[in-house]
This record gives sequence, C-alpha cells and structure tokens, in this order.
Amino acid sequence: MTTLLRRLGRDTLYVLVSFPLAVLSFTVVLAGLATSLGLLVTLLGIPLAVLTLLVARGLAVVERARLRLLDGADPAPAGHRRPTVGGWRGLLQRLRDPQSWLDVLHALVAFPMAVLTFVVVVTWWSVALFGLTYWVWVRVLPPDEGEGLAWLLGFDQPWAETVLTTLVGVVFALTLPAVVRGCAAVQSGLARLLVANPALAGLRREVSTLTASRAAVVEAGTTTLRRLERDLHDGPQQRLVRLQMDLAAARRRMGDDPAAADLLVEEAEVQVQETLSELRALSRGIAPPVLTDRGLPAALASLAGRCTVQVTLDVALPDGTRLPDAVEEAAYFVVSEALTNVAKHSGARTCTVHLWRDGTGQEPQLHVAVEDDGVGGAHPAKGHGLAGLRDRVGGLGGTLDVQDCPGGGTRLEAVLPCA
Repeated sequence: MTTLLRRLGRDTLYVLVSFPLAVLSFTVVLAGLATSLGLLVTLLGIPLAVLTLLVARGLAVVERARLRLLDGADPAPAGHRRPTVGGWRGLLQRLRDPQSWLDVLHALVAFPMAVLTFVVVVTWWSVALFGLTYWVWVRVLPPDEGEGLAWLLGFDQPWAETVLTTLVGVVFALTLPAVVRGCAAVQSGLARLLVANPALAGLRREVSTLTASRAAVVEAGTTTLRRLERDLHDGPQQRLVRLQMDLAAARRRMGDDPAAADLLVEEAEVQVQETLSELRALSRGIAPPVLTDRGLPAALASLAGRCTVQVTLDVALPDGTRLPDAVEEAAYFVVSEALTNVAKHSGARTCTVHLWRDGTGQEPQLHVAVEDDGVGGAHPAKGHGLAGLRDRVGGLGGTLDVQDCPGGGTRLEAVLPCA
C-alpha cells in the first residue's frame, strides 16, 4: 500500500509539473524559432536559432532529471555533438546537431500532451476527492432543487444523491492510480522517445565507434605510408645512388687501375647486400604474396622461419581456411611486429605464436597471441612501436592487449572480429 501511494504521488507530481514546464518550453522555443526565422536574412537569425537550441537543450536536461526522479533509473544520455571549430562554422555545426532538433520537437509536441494529461489527472483527483468527501460537507451546502445526479437517474429518495456521489468517488478513487500512471507513462514515454531514447543513444555510440575506427585506420595507413617513404628515401635510395657512383667510378678505372676497380666492385657488392637487407626490413609493412596466395598459416610460417629467435607455431585453423583480407593482413602485421620486437628488444630464447578462431560469441573472432620468455616491458602507448598495431586492430573493431607473463616475458594478444 505504501509503495502504491508513493508511486501515485510521484506520478501525480510529474504530470502536474509537466504542464507549467510545457507551457514555458512551448512559448520560449516557438518564439525563438519564429524570431530567428524572421531574422535569418540578416544573419542574426543564426545565433538566435543556436540560442533557441541551447534553451531547448537545457529544458531537455530538466526533463531527463525529472525522468530520473520518476523511475529512479538513469535515462539514456543526450549525445549532443560538440562543435569542433569556433565562429560561424561552430554555430552551423550546432544547427546540424540532430539531438538539438529532437529537443526542440519535444518542447513543441509535449505541450498539447501535457495539457491533456493535466486535465485528466486533475479531473480524476477532483472527482475522487469530491465523491469520497461528499457525505461530510454536503451538510453545509444549501439544499438542491432536484437537479443532482440522483435526479438525473430518476431517484427521488433524499439519501440517493449522497450514495450515488460517494459510489462515483469510490470508482474514481479505485481507478485513480491506473489513470495517473497511464498519463505519466504517456508523458514520460514521449520524453524518452525524443530526449532520452536508448536506441538513439546506442546508434550514436555505434556511429562514434565506427568514426573512431575509421580515423584509426586512416591514421595507421598514413603513418605506415610516411614511414615507408621516409625509410626508402633515407636508406635504399641513398645506397642505390652510391652504388651507381661506385660502378661508374669502377668502369672509369677498369683500364688504367684494375685493382682500384676491383675494390670499388667489392664495395658495390656490399652496398647491394645492405640494400637488400633494408628492403626486406621495409617489406614487413607490406602484405607478402604468400599471404594472398596461400593464406595466413603459410605466411606466419614464413615469418617464423625468418625470425632469429626460435618460434613455435600453434595454429588451430582447419586446412584451407581463409578469412577476410583485412583480418588476415592485420593478424599478419601483429605477428610480424611482435616477432620483430622479440628479436630486437626482448632478449628471449624462444617464442610461441598461437592462432585460433572462436565462434562461441555473437560473431566469430580470430585470436592471435605471441608469447616469449624475454625480459618483458613492452607497452602499446603512443611513442612505442605497438601503437600503430593498436590503431590497425582498433580500426577493424578489435582489441590489442599486452601483458607481462608471471615467469618473465611478454604476451601480446589481438582479438579481431572476422564476420
């Protein structure tokens, strides 16, 4: 009973307060929109329209707070887009915010709904209280002349008016919680649809995630391309220029100084070997043909064969399994970068690469884990070599985790959705 009365009080207060708030919102927002539309040709309408949106946004904040008090649950976040620039462009970005216009729509549509629910709730409360207390204060009323409820129904007894009015009050009192709850549900449902919609909040989060993933992919690709261009310019290109100069000098000395020419040719051979080594190192940032032709397991076997540390492959994929190209390339680069770090920095003697596919969740996922017995200390923060891997994996909606093993060494695990 206490819970029912508390619920009835909250619903009644919510509906009654909705009416003056709806009047205020409707008046201010409609006046702001009309004035800004009239001043639009003078450009003063744009800041006034933005101010109107901000007022509607503030009223929506109040409505979400009222929803929290009504149900005790946090409503969905508003999800307004923040302008990324200032000045007129920032004002235009605010005008393109969809949630701001939903706030405006709520301020306009909630007014007739608030009037209707206010009238219904006040009427139900008035009739219930009037009927239940009629037998008390009817004694002080002047006697009627047969135009009451009993007279309309054809009853002539003096007590009939009191009994019928009390029965009507009982009926309205019994239905009062349901009617008030329905009015509050209609009013709050409209608010949840426009200013606190969990479905819209979920879509906004998904769009934000996809936008961040796209930015991460673009950033990772741009970073890789710039590094490749810089390394080609600073390494193989310079060596090839020197190689050309050495060969030209050797050809000039071939006739008069064969010994010096032989020395230049030997130096040219060294330059060729160093250039080939640098080109092989740079090719780690490019997907090899074996990955495209034979698949991920064969490409990982090729990586393991070139690594200077003993590598054990644990591939739990059926023979002939092919995954999406982007997933295979990301997994390949994760293992390639991890093995490079193991060989250069970890001081490890052995390393194990695990590869398996997990299809128990909502979508199949590819797990790639690289473990070593080195000194540990790897970190995927900005400024470290693994930061680009995190961006690449995150661009596909995956995760990259780096942990120090209890007995020493590092475990790097990437999880890639492969649906």
